[in-house]
Amino acid sequence: MNHRFKKPLFKISVIVIVTFVLLEALIFIIPFPEEKLKRSQSTLVYSKEGKVLRAFISKDGKWRIWTPLEDISPHLIKFVVNYEDRFFYYHPGVNPLAIMRAFWQNIRTREIVSGGSTITMQVSRLMEPKKRTLKNKIIEAFRALQLEHFYTKNEILEMYLNLAPYGGNIEGVEAASYLYFGKAPSQLSYAEAALITSLPQSPTILRPDYNPDGARKARNKVLKRMLRSGVIDKDSYLEAMEEPVPASRREWPFIAPHLCRELHLENNDRSRIYATIDSDIQLMTKRMLVNHLRAFKSKGITNGSVVVIDNKTHEIKAMVGSVSFFDEDNNGQVNGALALRSPGSTLKPFIYGLGICQGIITPGHYLEDVPIDYGGYSPENYDRTYNGIVSAEEALKRSLNVPAVNLNARLNEGTDLYRLLKKAGISSIRNLDNYGLAIALGGCEINLLELTSLYSSMACGGYYYEPILTENKKTTSVKLFDEGTSFIITEILTELRRPDLPAAWQFTDLPRIAWKTGTSYGHRDAWSIGYNPRYTVGVWLGNFDGRGSPNLVGARAAAPLLFDIFNVLNKNNPTGWFERPDTVGIRKVCSLSGQLPNKYCPATVEEYYLKDRSPTVKCQFHRIVYLNEEGYRVPKSIKKDFNLERKIYIHWPPRIASWRTSHGYPVYQLPELQPDFQHQLSGKPPVIESPVEGVIYDLRQGVSDKYQKIAFTASVSNDVSHIYWFVDGSLIGTVKPGEKLFYLPEPGEHEVVCQDDMGRLNKINIIIKK
Repeated sequence: MNHRFKKPLFKISVIVIVTFVLLEALIFIIPFPEEKLKRSQSTLVYSKEGKVLRAFISKDGKWRIWTPLEDISPHLIKFVVNYEDRFFYYHPGVNPLAIMRAFWQNIRTREIVSGGSTITMQVSRLMEPKKRTLKNKIIEAFRALQLEHFYTKNEILEMYLNLAPYGGNIEGVEAASYLYFGKAPSQLSYAEAALITSLPQSPTILRPDYNPDGARKARNKVLKRMLRSGVIDKDSYLEAMEEPVPASRREWPFIAPHLCRELHLENNDRSRIYATIDSDIQLMTKRMLVNHLRAFKSKGITNGSVVVIDNKTHEIKAMVGSVSFFDEDNNGQVNGALALRSPGSTLKPFIYGLGICQGIITPGHYLEDVPIDYGGYSPENYDRTYNGIVSAEEALKRSLNVPAVNLNARLNEGTDLYRLLKKAGISSIRNLDNYGLAIALGGCEINLLELTSLYSSMACGGYYYEPILTENKKTTSVKLFDEGTSFIITEILTELRRPDLPAAWQFTDLPRIAWKTGTSYGHRDAWSIGYNPRYTVGVWLGNFDGRGSPNLVGARAAAPLLFDIFNVLNKNNPTGWFERPDTVGIRKVCSLSGQLPNKYCPATVEEYYLKDRSPTVKCQFHRIVYLNEEGYRVPKSIKKDFNLERKIYIHWPPRIASWRTSHGYPVYQLPELQPDFQHQLSGKPPVIESPVEGVIYDLRQGVSDKYQKIAFTASVSNDVSHIYWFVDGSLIGTVKPGEKLFYLPEPGEHEVVCQDDMGRLNKINIIIKK
């Protein structure tokens, strides 16, 4: 080679090498604005099966959802590469041939008709939008070189497909696919992929909802090029050309809006949230709630909520927050599933569960149902009547208030129910000092979701599981009861022909579920919660402004909807029933006392019981009495020495005996004990009902003494003939069972003693203030 050419060639080589080295250095020296690739995202909430439930716009008002390349249709990827940048996989970010071609076209037409931009250069422009000038074009090319150094080709292609504009406030193929075609970008047809490919060329002008004809022409142009390039065949091309172009933008789905809002607020940094909701169950329960409440709107009931929990996975399958999210008149945006309300009688099964679990009662064991005063708190049954005595099973089925409060008072002085709720993590439960015995009847607040989860524990062998709202979230569990207790309570709650149901229900086809209703004070809330081995369903009806309605009764308003929902759930998911655990046995007990029968009990019934802890005391009700020839009672110990008459009678507990006597029910009054044997028999002492232990009584100024006397009353067994009252050791009067003694005490602290004619006594202290 001629030496004249070697020197210039050497200089050119040096210049190229130096320029290349300098450029490489600049690529690494000049900071790359990686943060500009990370824009605020919209949020999509998905159902369990992958359907979009609801979408939330990004902070800057864009529909933008970042989508991995593998989740985008291969048709669309091929179309974009072939249409936008055929040499994408070969150039270093800038295609010199494309730039030269664009330069020649612009010179020839004397206007900018082509920019020669590669996909990488378009990403750099989308990353840092600027006016289209030569200087900015050079910056754009430099950023493209940086992109190619720091990212792979597939990563850059993914950036383009997620940053490209597709009309209006739509960015990225995910939002475009849903808003134009109602489907994910992985499901696009050839025609749909072609339309999306064409839109970034002129997203404002080619929007199909504004310019369907222009969009069709642009789409067809892409399809023709794909045919010429061999990307699609002739048949696919002809079929794609026949597909219509969407003439409007679609709306995002709006399913489970309350739940989706909660999840979005908790996870506002995530673009995709996968909920446990089953969209079919969600839509079914919403539809049934809307239809059910149509008949109640004229009765002053405007809203309701439903929760469905899968007992196997502990996932929430449906959460209907209100009848209509957009009903502003009735506060439709309130999430009724999370709103705190009074639970009414719905906590009663857990009181009975505690009683069974602690070995205090069994289903057949008797409970007192008579008026009682707990330091000023006097619970009443719903219908303001009393039964005297009921079995625990009957009391729970009939949702009687007084037996539930009495049992609750026996559970560690009424604190065990509170501790159970705290143990389950019920979020609304405050300090113990805020609650008394009224917690048994709804004297607390709880939300539908947590109450439904609480009932789900009965279906899960006594274990409470924190409900799961999103996929891949682990739940925690805590043991509330043993499996045997859960089974026994479930069997009690399974009775379908319940006394609190409308009579016509006995003729309907009801699914087998364990269930309970509740009505809060003032008829402000109607509840019905039920479960089977697969699902637990909670229903609440009421008004978000707290207005009451006489029609807000759990059995009449909420229970029918509960059974309707279970009918559909059981039809789609047939299920068996709970198996009896080995710890649960079946035994016979006295039909009156519910205790193990003695030889004097005339009738028995069967009951479930816990083999390791249920009470084993024999019946204390049916007893035998021996009478001498004079009609006096005598001790059993002398029956062999005298010619005595044997008589079986019912020995009623004191409160029950007094209540039966005062209400005209037959109570066998035992003849008087022969004087020689008095003070030798044991038994329950009198129960002082008034005055009340620890209460301070005020004497009012200017009021006559006869209006300030205190009534002394006590309950005694039916083996008592006389009651003796003492104040500070002095006898103040003698009365018969059921009678009251009125007494005006002096100011100060006094000891009050009540004694029966057997010598059994009880005493309390009272304070009289002037």
